[in-house]
Amino acid sequence: MDISTKNLKKILLTAIVLILFAMVSCTHRQAMSASGDSGYNTADSIISDIGDNREFQRLITVTDSFERIGEIPKVRAIFYTTIAYNMLGQHRKALHLYYQLAAIPADSLNCQANIESYIYASKDYVRLLCDMRRYDRALREAQNADRKLKAAGYDTFVDHHDIAQMIGESQLYLDQEEEARKNFEKSLQGVYKRLSTNNGPLDLRECQKTMNAIARALMYRGHYEEAEPWIARQDSLLAVADSHPQRDSVYVDEMKADINYSKALLAIGQGRPEDAERAFAEYQSTQTAQLLGNIINSNEYLLQAQRYEEAANNYIQLDHFLKQGGYKADLENIGHYMIPKYKANLLAGHIDTAMLIATKVAEYYDTALIRQKIIDADLLATVYDTEGKERQIVEQRAELSRQRLLAVGVIMVLIIIFLLVYSLQRRKAFHELSETNRQLKLANQRAEESARMKTKFIQQISHEVRTPLNVLSGFSQVLATPDIDISGDELQTISHKIVENSERITKLVDKMLDLSMVNSDADIACNDTVTPLDIARQAIEASDIKHATHLQFQLQTSPQAESQTIVTNQKSAVKALTLLLDNAIKFTHPLAYKGRKADSPSVTLSIGINDGKAFFVVEDTGIGIPSDQAENIFTEFVQLDEYSDGTGIGLSIARSLARHMHGDITLDTSYTSGARFVMTLG
Repeated sequence: MDISTKNLKKILLTAIVLILFAMVSCTHRQAMSASGDSGYNTADSIISDIGDNREFQRLITVTDSFERIGEIPKVRAIFYTTIAYNMLGQHRKALHLYYQLAAIPADSLNCQANIESYIYASKDYVRLLCDMRRYDRALREAQNADRKLKAAGYDTFVDHHDIAQMIGESQLYLDQEEEARKNFEKSLQGVYKRLSTNNGPLDLRECQKTMNAIARALMYRGHYEEAEPWIARQDSLLAVADSHPQRDSVYVDEMKADINYSKALLAIGQGRPEDAERAFAEYQSTQTAQLLGNIINSNEYLLQAQRYEEAANNYIQLDHFLKQGGYKADLENIGHYMIPKYKANLLAGHIDTAMLIATKVAEYYDTALIRQKIIDADLLATVYDTEGKERQIVEQRAELSRQRLLAVGVIMVLIIIFLLVYSLQRRKAFHELSETNRQLKLANQRAEESARMKTKFIQQISHEVRTPLNVLSGFSQVLATPDIDISGDELQTISHKIVENSERITKLVDKMLDLSMVNSDADIACNDTVTPLDIARQAIEASDIKHATHLQFQLQTSPQAESQTIVTNQKSAVKALTLLLDNAIKFTHPLAYKGRKADSPSVTLSIGINDGKAFFVVEDTGIGIPSDQAENIFTEFVQLDEYSDGTGIGLSIARSLARHMHGDITLDTSYTSGARFVMTLG
């Protein structure tokens, strides 16, 4: 099996890490045991070093390896891995790991390392829920974590400045404003307490983030005057961080970006546009502002500042940002990204783009509802599973105590029989429920796919039908007007337009019939003996390419193509080649260049025979096709340019016809001066 150099390096590096760990682990654990250490070991040190170097993908791999060999417990593995996923922008993966925190038993939080890991993982979980605007769940998970930590002997979780800030933020959005202000004050006291004993670069950055989150929450609720002092306090933290002996340039840049962006939002909210622009310019001067996620998020200010064109340009990168972060089309992302993108393009005057975005939002809505239900069901199942496990533990301990007291073997036998029957019944019910759920999911997927294809088909075909119908209707009304005076030339023009658009509708219907035919599994009967040149001539006539005024057409042939015959289906072969020529005519037209001037548009049809097979090469100097779309263009209804006329089925029909005749059509990606399609028959 071939292994890439990158993967080989990763495997060797992981192996070296594990070997080094195995060499020192035993003596390290002995030393910790003798000294009453906090629980951290060599594995934690290795993972910490990887994290300091920001090698987050490697951190995930190494953490998984250490967990599997039992060198770190589940709670620390969750903590390390979720940090990596969050830094990589893969928040959904982190969310599914956070669900597992509910299954961590309180008695496993038996050392400082495990307690700290649980605290920080729980804090990040609550923070992610706040970012997702799931404030009710954020409050609930904070309270659950607080109860579990108290059971483990730790009682200050909700007083930490991060947690107090997030609880206050959740309460603010749930209209519990008085309780929110109390928690914000508690958060401020927590900041002062932390900085009184720990004031390194990381401490300053974390405390500044807490204050900034409070300021942003207050501004979102329209409390600008209350937000001002929270922003002012951050300036002092930035000054300390900037002059710190162990100054961290990344943290300083992030702090500067956060503070100036908040100042810009505050100023625009208070009606001070000049101050807002100065603050936003300071924000844009930072390295942090240049990150893709921050470019997208900065559109919040641009929209408020009515800089719609800039916001619309930023949103061009939204699809890449969502794909990079593993974001799905759920309700939160539709509201947080898609609708603002629609608003930016609409207000910038990009009506067509805005309408396309609105159509996507409509398409995503049902899928988003289903995905949200799945997420909620996933969490609910985790909660129920955890409660069930805790209940089983309590019951088993109580039963064990009764058995020791009573020493009655009969009761033990009855309990075992009961549990066995109960387990069998549960298993049977579970299998039945799983099968029902599987069938429901399958039916739902079919329904979603059917609805999606129906919507896409209607959207793409409606324009092709509506345009010629409008022309026919308009000219019909003109001809039906009483006493209208129409000259002979005008009448001839109208007649030409009616015939032209009638033929356009006829061709569209023919295409749909062809599509229906080629989607069947039957092969096309190949009983016609014909030369490749005859096929080419008929296709040239059918496409009318010789009369295309915007291009130069050239036919190149060989003696074999003129004399040697092949056995095929002449009608289908001519139709497939005609569709390729139609495609070349369309995409060498100046309109396809969107204002760019084409240099000598031309189309060349080359035919030849090799090893009994006929080759038809259609080469144009049009707009070309990216190599990564070489197969996608043959998919039904796919159009690389969403503004081009057409239904997106021509190339799909052409290839299907060729393959039904045991031939094929491919795109030559080595050709870069336009597009080159190769059809083989015989």
